Amino acid sequence: MSEVLSPRARRAVTIIRVAGTLVMVLTAAFLVILPVKAVHENLPGITNPMLGFELASTPAQVLGILGNPGEPVRADTVWRFDLANRIDFLFMIAYPALFVGIALLLEAHGSLSGRMLVVVGTLAVLMALGDAAENRELLSLSGATDPAAMQPALARLHAFTSVKWYAIFVASGLIGVGAWREHGWWRWCAPFFGLAAVCGTAVALVSLQGIEIGTYVLAVAWLIAYARGVAG
Repeated sequence: MSEVLSPRARRAVTIIRVAGTLVMVLTAAFLVILPVKAVHENLPGITNPMLGFELASTPAQVLGILGNPGEPVRADTVWRFDLANRIDFLFMIAYPALFVGIALLLEAHGSLSGRMLVVVGTLAVLMALGDAAENRELLSLSGATDPAAMQPALARLHAFTSVKWYAIFVASGLIGVGAWREHGWWRWCAPFFGLAAVCGTAVALVSLQGIEIGTYVLAVAWLIAYARGVAG
């Protein structure tokens, strides 16, 4: 027998379904559009070239990912990154909404307090704003070839990227705590949310690879939560 949902839970499930579907579709688009590796060299321990671009801190790292000025491969690489970053303006709405939808469902079940729901909602706004500002800097850096001119944008990029990722992983930790209080099968998304939070915060302080691992673990958590939304 299917669960009888309260009006609040129904709204949450609708948000999870819509936002989760958009996240999946856009993720598939990124996989098609983005290069599978950096032109020359990615950041140490990082395999995803887009993540490496986001976390770049020096002009040499940017050029290692996108290619040097005048190289034939650079034009196509920059075009792919720019297209993905423009599509990301939709993605940065979808995944924070997914966080909010999951938090709303947990709150409707009594597994997350109203105060924590507000905190997750605030973090969702921060991750979206940080991502938008981050994208602006990435679009600027992809068109830059003078190392000296890249430095101010790289400094801003580091600040905005930090806001985004910390908001994502702190929200993941809070949702993980709430999800573990659930009684259904989907409570098993909790360990993945929790592990993502640990990788993206504590492990990332030692190695940036923690952020990449955290994103993969978070994807599993999202899939389980999305399945819960689809199940109704």
